[in-house]
Amino acid sequence: MNFVDAGIYILLITLYYLFLKTALEVFTYKELRSYSILAIAILGVAVSLGINSLLGVLVLFGVLKLLKLGFREAILVAFTAEFGFIIGLVVIMFILTTAGTMFGIEGLEFNMTLDELLRIAGYR
Repeated sequence: MNFVDAGIYILLITLYYLFLKTALEVFTYKELRSYSILAIAILGVAVSLGINSLLGVLVLFGVLKLLKLGFREAILVAFTAEFGFIIGLVVIMFILTTAGTMFGIEGLEFNMTLDELLRIAGYR
């Protein structure tokens, strides 16, 4: 793992942390310590990026149920945090890929041709 990858993971953990903290504050009245939210965010990013986003929602839901949240609150917080994380991930990757391509940062450059893009999109 190089410097760019580590920076991106730290950025994504921060993003997940902020969405999870905001969802907990808005939809519940339960306050958690910052360290516990950070631990949940690290677990959520690892599961969501490493395995599957749906499994990330289920793991987050399970952790929130262990923290004694109600069913509705836990499912609402889990889906809100995961959806916000995925939307934020798309925006951040678009910005970083654009900047990497413009400034020639290796590891952030866009390395696909138009034919490859159309083949992946299913148009060819």
